[in-house]
Parts: sequence; C-alpha cells; structure tokens
Amino acid sequence: MRRTVSNLIVIGCQLLIVGLFFGTVFDDDIKVEKYVSTIHNKNLDKIATSVSLLFKEETPPTIEDVEKKLDDITLEELPSKDVLENDDNKKQDDVVETKKEIESTPLVSVDASKYSNNEDMGFKVTEGNKTYDLNDYEFDVVVAVVSGEFDKNFDDALGVVSVILNRCDSDKWRSWAGSSPYQQVIRAGQFEVYFGGSYLSYMPGGSQYGGQKYNIAKQAVIDGLNGIRNNEYLGFRAWFVSSYSDKYIVYGGNRYGYN
Repeated sequence: MRRTVSNLIVIGCQLLIVGLFFGTVFDDDIKVEKYVSTIHNKNLDKIATSVSLLFKEETPPTIEDVEKKLDDITLEELPSKDVLENDDNKKQDDVVETKKEIESTPLVSVDASKYSNNEDMGFKVTEGNKTYDLNDYEFDVVVAVVSGEFDKNFDDALGVVSVILNRCDSDKWRSWAGSSPYQQVIRAGQFEVYFGGSYLSYMPGGSQYGGQKYNIAKQAVIDGLNGIRNNEYLGFRAWFVSSYSDKYIVYGGNRYGYN
C-alpha cells in the first residue's frame, strides 16, 4: 500500500514537472502570437486613422470665432456709404450713357456761325425755326439726297436743307407730300437724285458714304433739323437752268425760287 502511494506520488510529481514544462513552452507561444497580433492591430489603427482624416468634417465656427474675426476687421477696410452710393450712381450713369449712344444718331455740334448771309439774294441765316426728328434710316436718306443735290459748300447744302424744311412748314406742300423731311425727299418727281437712284452712293455702304461731300451735307441736315435755315424758298434748280431763277447763295451752286 505504501509502495503504491509512493509510486503515485512519484508519478504525480513527474506529471507536474512535465506539465510545468509544456505549460511554459505553450505560454511563450501564446505570448508570441499575442505580440504578433498586437503589431498587426497597430498597423490597422494607423491605416484607419489616415482614412478617417480624409473624411474629417470641419468643426463649425463658434460664435466666439465669428466675433473675433469681426473684431479683426477695421473700419478702414469697409467701404463707406458714399463709396457705395457713388458706385451705384456711376453704374446708373453708365447705363444711361449707353442707352443714349444706342438711341441717338451721332451728331456734331450745331453752330450757325459757319454759314454766310447774302440778303440781296434772299439768304439770311436764322435760328429757332421749327425742329424735326428722324429715325436713323430716314436721316441717312435725307443726308444722301442733300449730298447729291447741293453744290460747292456749306451754304448751298443748308440752302437745299432749308427748302426741304420750308416745304414741311408749308400747308400746300405738307398736304401733298407729307410733314416729314423724309417724306418730302422721297416724293415722286421732286428730287432727281432720289428717283434716279444716285443718292444710294451716299447711303451706308455706298462708294461716297463718309466722304467730304457727305460730311458737309450731314452737318447741314443736323443744323437744319435743329432749327437753323438760310432761306424761305420752296424750290431750287441746277446752276445751268438759268431761266428758273437768278437767286443763289454761292456762284455755280443751285438757283432758288418760290416754286
């Protein structure tokens, strides 16, 4: 019995020693596995942290942050009320000026001093006569007709314009041809350069458009539409039609009469 117990004790001690041996070995393996696992997890944490930074939401500013930024702005940095009003007025003025440029026919200054008087021939420069308005196309036609009808200089050009406008003022001519300078110049049989077609060379795109004769006629038409005239005649003929009249403002120009 005692031998059996002793044998059991010996066997138990041997098993304990063996168990402790294997326990130590397996414990080291477990620690190694855990160590490796720990390293692996740290790498994953780094990757996860980097990805999270890409999608990080900005923290909205607090009231204190906004107030601090407002305090940092000085009054000198802010536009004054006068500056803002001046900017608005400037923009409004630019719109008005642009609108005027679009709506108005380009005009040169109106000046009656450029014209000569010859009262013995019935030519006296007057201002304040009735004014007339034309749209752009009508203006171009009237200027083109005057360009083809006058001779020599400004005085003869204004003489032609004055006849056209005198007809607009005349009850007889107005009832027959119309109350507009444009209607007068396109009346059949009245202005040869119109019904003959030669006026077209003075229209936009024509060979003589913008030339010296055109510019003289344009100035005379502008002055006439604004109330300047130099005669009260109702008709004119070319210089070579001496039987028509002996009245003229420039030698070699048109001859003027009342019919």
